[in-house]
Amino acid sequence: MSYYHKKKDRSAWLRIPVIQLVFRLLAVLLLFSISRWLIYLFNLEFFPHLGLREAFRLYFVGMRFDLVVIAYANLPVILFYCLPLKLIYNNLLRKIVDWYYVIANSAIVIFNMIDVIYFRFIGKRMTSEFFQFFGNSDENIGPIVGQILVDYWYMLVLVILFAMVLVVVAKRTSLRRPEGALPNRWFFTQWLSLMIFSIFTPLACRGGLQTKPLNMMAALKYADSQNVPIVLNTPFTIVKSSTGQALKEIHYYEPEEVEFSPIHYSLQNHRFVTDTLDYQPNLVFLVLESYGQEMITYYNPQRRYHLTPFLDSLLMNSLTFDGRANGRRSIEALPSLLSGIPSLMEIDFTTSPYFSNTIEGIGTALKPRGYQTSMFHGGNNGTMNFDLYAKNAGFDHYYGRTEYDNDKDFDGKWGIFDGPFLQYCLQTLDTASTPFATVIYTLSSHHPYTLPKGFELPKEAYLWSGFEKTVYYTDCALRDFFREAAQQPWFDSTLFVITADHANTEHYLPEYSNIWGMYAIPIAFYMPSRIPASRCDELAQQIDLNLSILSSLGVNDTVFSFGRNLFDTLDNPAFVTYINQTYQYSDGHYLVQSDGNTTFGVFNIRNDKMLDNNLVSHIQCNDLAKMLKERIQEYNNRMIFNQLYIDKAALHEQEKDTLYYQSDFGEEPQRPTAGID
Repeated sequence: MSYYHKKKDRSAWLRIPVIQLVFRLLAVLLLFSISRWLIYLFNLEFFPHLGLREAFRLYFVGMRFDLVVIAYANLPVILFYCLPLKLIYNNLLRKIVDWYYVIANSAIVIFNMIDVIYFRFIGKRMTSEFFQFFGNSDENIGPIVGQILVDYWYMLVLVILFAMVLVVVAKRTSLRRPEGALPNRWFFTQWLSLMIFSIFTPLACRGGLQTKPLNMMAALKYADSQNVPIVLNTPFTIVKSSTGQALKEIHYYEPEEVEFSPIHYSLQNHRFVTDTLDYQPNLVFLVLESYGQEMITYYNPQRRYHLTPFLDSLLMNSLTFDGRANGRRSIEALPSLLSGIPSLMEIDFTTSPYFSNTIEGIGTALKPRGYQTSMFHGGNNGTMNFDLYAKNAGFDHYYGRTEYDNDKDFDGKWGIFDGPFLQYCLQTLDTASTPFATVIYTLSSHHPYTLPKGFELPKEAYLWSGFEKTVYYTDCALRDFFREAAQQPWFDSTLFVITADHANTEHYLPEYSNIWGMYAIPIAFYMPSRIPASRCDELAQQIDLNLSILSSLGVNDTVFSFGRNLFDTLDNPAFVTYINQTYQYSDGHYLVQSDGNTTFGVFNIRNDKMLDNNLVSHIQCNDLAKMLKERIQEYNNRMIFNQLYIDKAALHEQEKDTLYYQSDFGEEPQRPTAGID
């Protein structure tokens, strides 16, 4: 039967190839858009200011970004259905195209579905570095993926359901050759279809008629930074991040106009310490997995459950700050914590083209002073390149699961339980020569939130989430660690620094679910013999810690860091981060949001922790905007030109009054000006 000749067959037009192609593409657009919409529905706590009406607007705006991915993914299908050739009815070719349609479009939907869950851990759409994790043979990929499928089985059900819909659509729109010879009108229709799609498909692939192809930054035109993930889709962010990883050289200001420098001369400790050291203290740097301020009663007495009784008591006897992480993921933490390098690009430093750059770290400064340096982490030695970064940051020994030979303490999926592993750290430190400096990175409060058999929870724990239970477990492990450490001869001469790699991923208090509160972490210094307990409300960030630790240990040296020395008074509080194509900068009073050129968000975080009132139309905070741009300029250019370190040999060859900046990048050297620490 020919659908060009049988007028009585009213449905014949549905079998025209271009009509079937349109149905196919509309079906993909609908399913793909629904999968993107789920990131909002399953993560409502991350979008506290987004009403349903605005969410629908962003949903339809996001279709522009969806069309880019759908057009690229379906190029073979579009071309095949528009060919003015009889071979489109070849059974083998038709089946190949049908299967390609189902598999390719299922794949792009699956990436969106993965991000529905992954988003709550990182607060943004995944980018290309996601594949670095799965490409690392040292990660426990199999058990982790298996546990995720168990925990989030409903997402697998949705993926299968979406794939089945695509199979049905493919079957219903599969090409069927009409009876008899193909009339001239068939060829005319095919040629016309080919011309039309030859125009509109490239437009869809580039995202419109604008001069440059659509990129992730364009999402900021339609939504504020926190709502950008609703506009974007995951395949789009993966592709765009993989093709645009390299940073661009920036010159907002001439060198002489830049007041900020990441080179800090002659560290001093003018506050918070009570005496001058006549010995070299040890260092135990504790990094707690996912321990945001929200989980700690010391910071939040109104918490519904008391999960951290020991840590609360420890913080009560420590010097504490209003801490902020410079990233949202574990892999971003070590450059910030050990080297004062924030995460200000779309991918993390350890998987970027700049990982081969020369860097310095706390260990780099301490080893020449006789310190025995080490790092402990309960995961496999290659996990997130922690072992490589620790080595680059000057730590001689790395102790991971490879060095820990008791498999009964392995959680079976991710790493060693914190309890036995912290005791192992303690036993190893007891054999170390002093002074020693060690970083201990806990693990148990990471998904899949596994507890060791036999561990007893309080009676009220039946109301706790799996994450809350592991937070409590780690707190108990810390209690046992400090109880044993207090018996050791080195304890009183040791500085303990307590912080987190990033904030928690589950939120219970609304002020922590926005783009400001989601970075809140503890920062504390415990050494009662030298640092009196005090609660300082100043803003502090992870990149402040390498300077501050060295200063508190009495190291008077020139150090590289994008942070400030918390034990000195030369620099004002600051916080900088990058997420969802947005730079954020704060001085503890105001939070400024910018794309690097234009400021589009200003919030008074002292009075507006929920970020309800954007003041950008009333005040610009030009001074903070300039401070942010200076840091972006220094960061990008130093990354590009391998200037993330200090050439100590060159410095020692010069007189102190002729020290030069390393931030001039080919310009004539400038002498340091007054006010630089």
